[in-house]
Amino acid sequence: MRKTKLDYINISLTIILVVLVMLNFAARFKNKEQDKILWNAEIHSYTEDSQTENSNIIQIVEASLHNNFNQSVSDIDSESKRVTSAKSEDFISFKIWQKELLPDSLNLKYFSIDERKFYLLQTHLPYEKMKNLVKDKNEVPFLILEVQPKGKILLKIRPNEENAEPKLVETFVSKETTGDLNMLVYETSLGEKYNRYPGIESITDYADLLQNQFKWSVKIEKEDGDILKSVYANSFKKESIDVLEDNDTASIRSIPSTFYIYWENKKNYSIQYTFSPIEILTAFRKLNANDAPGDINFNFKIYKNAYAKGEISKNGVVIPLKDAYPEKP
Repeated sequence: MRKTKLDYINISLTIILVVLVMLNFAARFKNKEQDKILWNAEIHSYTEDSQTENSNIIQIVEASLHNNFNQSVSDIDSESKRVTSAKSEDFISFKIWQKELLPDSLNLKYFSIDERKFYLLQTHLPYEKMKNLVKDKNEVPFLILEVQPKGKILLKIRPNEENAEPKLVETFVSKETTGDLNMLVYETSLGEKYNRYPGIESITDYADLLQNQFKWSVKIEKEDGDILKSVYANSFKKESIDVLEDNDTASIRSIPSTFYIYWENKKNYSIQYTFSPIEILTAFRKLNANDAPGDINFNFKIYKNAYAKGEISKNGVVIPLKDAYPEKP
């Protein structure tokens, strides 16, 4: 009799287990858990005009990928740059850290620095088409939003394979929209909002600061025994400008935001010389207004136990440049 009761209990428990497993599978199927995969997304700039020095410089104002089925949202990674160009090796990346459904809609607002225009694209994405292009659920596909001039945007998908060519999924045309300077110069970090470009008061000034290029060179005046090791600069697009080789030879370059100078004299020394955005822009404009032939030259005097001094000049016109964050080596 006891054995019969145990048999009934075991059978009941087995049935309950089967029902629970079936309910679990049903819930997962209903929530499309089987369709969730690891994927990445990036924004690239592209232009066919390879002769242009400033090739389609864009700045992302806001961007998010959505899946409306489960209300998932993927935003721009807080560590990602917001400005890129077709000439740059940098791209803008989304923050995606777990398996998720591919997106079915896009919200993208950006500023074309070359065109001085804001663009907006709010659109549905071909979810099923993208899903069908990902044949292997174990691969990690890359969704690429390729931003081209005049609002054209291509959605591509690339397998996570070396030298794999991305496949075109869809073509969109974003619309011109409104925007203001605050959208471009302000950045939020650790919950605080701050202006990355103090003194810049117009979109024209901001665009000129990032876009314009000039022919300039660098000269470093050292103390006796100093050996220069490395010199480079960053632009306001946060791209590196290499000026180590022939640093006294003028080349066409972007407006620098910060110079990094490294030297040695029994010990290693280094400085960062950072410019005020409006001060350096005004200096370049003033010197460039001089139509007489000649190149613009940066001159730095570096010291082991004192603050460095910097200036910019052309044809005898010399403009001192302050270091926004002065420090001794």
